[in-house]
Amino acid sequence: MRLLSIDTSSNLLSVALAENYVLVASESRYMERGQGEALIPIIQTLCQKAQWDITSLNQVISAIGPGSFTGVRIALATARGIGLALNIPAYGMTNFDSLTMPDMPYPLCVALDTKRGDCYTQIFESYNKTQSPQIRSLSDIIALNLPVLTDNITLFDHFDIRLIDKPFNPAANMIHSAKLKPSVLKSPDPLYLREADVTLSVACVPHVG
Repeated sequence: MRLLSIDTSSNLLSVALAENYVLVASESRYMERGQGEALIPIIQTLCQKAQWDITSLNQVISAIGPGSFTGVRIALATARGIGLALNIPAYGMTNFDSLTMPDMPYPLCVALDTKRGDCYTQIFESYNKTQSPQIRSLSDIIALNLPVLTDNITLFDHFDIRLIDKPFNPAANMIHSAKLKPSVLKSPDPLYLREADVTLSVACVPHVG
């Protein structure tokens, strides 16, 4: 089985290819913007490196968030499009599920930087048992008194807290999680814990008279 996984939910664009869940090629690239334009060319380049025709893919997985509103939608739209074009399954996976592994010290808290001074969090009581995700302040996370698995360890530089050391390669992580716990594969629908920042324009009506 040939598998493609993609994540554009943060500033780290991440793509990976695997055959029978063995990583074949991957690329992660920090990008402030332009992920929508870069994603398909990166997928094509990785397929060339792997000497795969993209039509040989059997499954695609996209990160569904939480994360950047636009970023989540870029990956999901791409995954759905590839799935539809190739008539293959397109799945989603939360950013929380992609990070956790069986050998970690449970219970633990996964904390993803929102870039607003707080975190998207989910408590994993065990590898297979979780609580509902929510946004927590740093002080609330510290008060949990749990080991923390995070995508930004600098957030916790000044706190006495146990951080779980794990390489952050989102697309590759999704492949490992899909192999170890297939139940984390979900419908490719976005997971948002906060409303998008939208500024509505106000129509200017000319004054007459």
